[in-house]
Amino acid sequence: MEKRHDILEKIDHRTGYTVPDGYFDSVRSKILQNLPDYEEERPEPISKWRKIQPYLYMAAMFAGIWCMMKMFHMMTTTDLSLDNPPESIALAMADADHDWYVPSDNADVFMIEDEIVSQYSSFDDFERDFNSSDL
Repeated sequence: MEKRHDILEKIDHRTGYTVPDGYFDSVRSKILQNLPDYEEERPEPISKWRKIQPYLYMAAMFAGIWCMMKMFHMMTTTDLSLDNPPESIALAMADADHDWYVPSDNADVFMIEDEIVSQYSSFDDFERDFNSSDL
């Protein structure tokens, strides 16, 4: 550490970089003299279209989202199909105002159901007879 201290004393604590006297006093005026003259540009006045353009684009975006949601709603169906869960089929069948069409090939199935319902007073009776049969 002592050797380093000796080196700094030998160079008189100077870094080796020097600036001429009065350099920073005159550097600004020299730079400004060498710059070309230019006119200050005035901003263009904003037209009415440029003022309302962002609001119009935002309104169009919301209208597009609304139309998309409306199309998704229109694409959903309330018709009965095999894809519907049993709860919605039961709710639809419970609607007394709806006239159900039964094709002729399924008429026998409904007649068997009516016959079973008329024979048994509870599900337990049906289950007991079904389990005891030789099917």
